[in-house]
Amino acid sequence: MKMVDVPGPEPAWEAAACYQGGKRNPALQYSLWQCAIAQYRPIAGLAAPLEALAARLRLHIEHRGDDPGPVDAAFFRIKKTDFALSHTGDPQVPTLVWLDHSARDADQALDILLQALGLGSDAIDFRHNESPRRGRQRRLER
Repeated sequence: MKMVDVPGPEPAWEAAACYQGGKRNPALQYSLWQCAIAQYRPIAGLAAPLEALAARLRLHIEHRGDDPGPVDAAFFRIKKTDFALSHTGDPQVPTLVWLDHSARDADQALDILLQALGLGSDAIDFRHNESPRRGRQRRLER
């Protein structure tokens, strides 16, 4: 196979990950995390470190350091249900639980996950569209 020469980028093009003004690059780059998470929806936040949750299930944590910011994540399946756990590294933020869009019952899936993790409902910081416990506690303290 004979390789062809590829021209360099147009001088006015921005980086493929930018949305700023000027001449836009015809390509818009996504990270592996953005592509993978597109098939998932967030269903809860757990008040437990990602590392401990992953260790319980013997999961490998993947680290992504690109846009939209650093994230650690683990993707896995329990009882034919696909999950992801993610964390940004901020100790004030709960570990997010993601569920594959094909799963219909988020509450049932969360129960399956908690059982596998050996945790009770007290580990849940928030479900679906609820506010995190910290926010509810702050409102109650006022």
